[in-house]
Amino acid sequence: MRRLIASIYAVALTLALPVAAYAADSSETGKPTGHDWTLDSIFVVALSIPAILGLLTLIDIARGKHTQRHDH
Repeated sequence: MRRLIASIYAVALTLALPVAAYAADSSETGKPTGHDWTLDSIFVVALSIPAILGLLTLIDIARGKHTQRHDH
């Protein structure tokens, strides 16, 4: 019984490996074309965070909050 299972496994593996290699090498993978914008979005978000914090800091300075001291 074990020899039969081993033989079936060997035959299945022999047939499956070339099919898998052909599928991986196939040029019709459905790869999208064009610009993805993902990397651009990451840079926009990464650069906008310091810009927003700088703007909020300028607003705080203009309102005079940076000079308020809590000396009791």
